[in-house]
Amino acid sequence: MRLEIEKGVQSAIRQIKALKQKPKLIAVQVPEGLKTRALEIAEQIEKASGAEAVIFSDPCFGACDLADARARQLGADLLVHFGHTKMLISELPVIYAPLSYEFDENELANKIIAKLNELSYKKIALCATAQYAEKLNGIKKILGKKGIRAEIGVGGKRVALAGQVLGCNYSAVNSAIKDADAIVFVGDGLFHPLGISFSISKPVLIANPLAERVEELRQQRSMFLRKRYAAVALAKDAKIFGIIASTKRGQLNMRRALEIKGEIEKEGKKAYLIAGDLVKMEYLLGMQLDALVCTACPRIALDDSILFKIPIITPNELEVVFGKRSLENYKFEELQ
Repeated sequence: MRLEIEKGVQSAIRQIKALKQKPKLIAVQVPEGLKTRALEIAEQIEKASGAEAVIFSDPCFGACDLADARARQLGADLLVHFGHTKMLISELPVIYAPLSYEFDENELANKIIAKLNELSYKKIALCATAQYAEKLNGIKKILGKKGIRAEIGVGGKRVALAGQVLGCNYSAVNSAIKDADAIVFVGDGLFHPLGISFSISKPVLIANPLAERVEELRQQRSMFLRKRYAAVALAKDAKIFGIIASTKRGQLNMRRALEIKGEIEKEGKKAYLIAGDLVKMEYLLGMQLDALVCTACPRIALDDSILFKIPIITPNELEVVFGKRSLENYKFEELQ
């Protein structure tokens, strides 16, 4: 399996050439895994467009982390954003350059069929992250030939592709699960399928093209819950909370941060609002805090909690801390 980088670059170049107003300075935003190719990408864009290219060195965490305002600050008249799909209305023209994985969809589909037959599931909802979503229709056709009905849902306004899931949005799955026995997520990693499993009360299977296997999520889900229970238990003893608000436009939720501050203070505890672009423990070391509530991307609290020296929880988990929600009713934060 390989990442189709050149395909994405050529797509960006075609879109640039099709513009009526030719750009003079193009800002280029790439995900961390593509930084090794960033200089080459910028050079190709410059040669094809006749414009200057400037590469953002900051990490890019997704479409919610669009660098349009920073591109405008630099005087750029176009932003090329690699690897994600449109989520936000931008402050200047943006070209979204796709990055997709090329893999044998027949081989993966056959593994899915074998697992579904083992579990006696005949109707499923199919979903994927942006890098795998273009393969969903092909997989659906192969499954259909073997008597398995697969539905690919359409998401809300933040979701660009059919069947696409984001870390904070599973609306595409919700629109396809009415008659489904289970949900099959095509992709790598646990964050997205875990989010699905806590948002939708049906079995979730991971069809991982990288690992070349299909498995149920049950065991990983149980381990995840135990870790989150430990974070919640530690937060119950906290007297001073920091409430993290992101300045990234796609993650900004200041209204919710203010609500949480009020909720914490009603419990007789202290709460402080803290805003920043990057949420990192080393930026908070000078502050005497017992726990953090993160209103930015849920991945910070859920995937990166090991990087923090104090418990970091989500707003939903704060409700568990204060006895307003049970851990059995656990849910990821979700934006529609």
